[in-house]
Amino acid sequence: MGSSPIVSTLYRAPMATAYDIIQRFGSVEDDQRYTRLVELFTDDAVYCDPFAGAQRGQAAIADFMGEMERVIPKMGVFFANWETKADSHVGWSRWEMVVPVDGVEHPIKGQSLYRLRDGQVCFAADYVDSGAYRRIRPDRAPDLGFAAAENKGTNAGGPAADLVRRFWELQTSARYGELAALFAPDSVFTDQVYGVFEGHAAVSAYLRRMETEMPDEGVTFTLDDCGGEETVAWSQWTCHVPNGSFPGWTLHTLRDGLFTLDSDYFDVVKARQLHKARHGG
Repeated sequence: MGSSPIVSTLYRAPMATAYDIIQRFGSVEDDQRYTRLVELFTDDAVYCDPFAGAQRGQAAIADFMGEMERVIPKMGVFFANWETKADSHVGWSRWEMVVPVDGVEHPIKGQSLYRLRDGQVCFAADYVDSGAYRRIRPDRAPDLGFAAAENKGTNAGGPAADLVRRFWELQTSARYGELAALFAPDSVFTDQVYGVFEGHAAVSAYLRRMETEMPDEGVTFTLDDCGGEETVAWSQWTCHVPNGSFPGWTLHTLRDGLFTLDSDYFDVVKARQLHKARHGG
């Protein structure tokens, strides 16, 4: 016997949160049934893979996930150490893509950016550490720049979005010293070149150094896109040097209107190529 509409309404399961939805990506990576992800995307979603490019629309995403389901298990690739941060409409994750080569498993760090609309993902982009990947697969380089140009839907509003915009307003005008006021006392700032800085004093000292070093090297930045809401945000950006440019992105978390995490990643292969062309060595 079917249940009455009233009973159905009373016992209807709550809508999954953005955190729950993004966590499902991790669980699917575990069992490698990638086609289970298709229902999580909007009809007009964009999913960006660093090797296969942009898949636009749920139908294209379904085809891509079907191919992933056929190919990835045969390659022996799997994903591990999944970490997720999310608000209602914006989130990111960090993970490791483990690639076997000649019987040795190589963990490659990766990150994903997400934007949601009405309980479904309307934009997702995956990134991998290009330097680490090139060491094991010099014949196949990921493209880390194209995703910033894709249509991702409307950005959510909130204090995280406001703080990210303020961060980039200061960064693009090389006012690094003023950035320190945006960080919490227990903040952590990570940079793939300079390392990890823990605590406000260490972050402030690093930013003061950048205020001199970046202009002296002719380094500037432009913000390509950002997503932010209450406690979680991400940025996609381009770093410009005198002889070229390379893409990057940043994962953010906030508390009480201040950054607690600023984790920078960029295309280290492209950056090293430009540095070598300019300085030699």
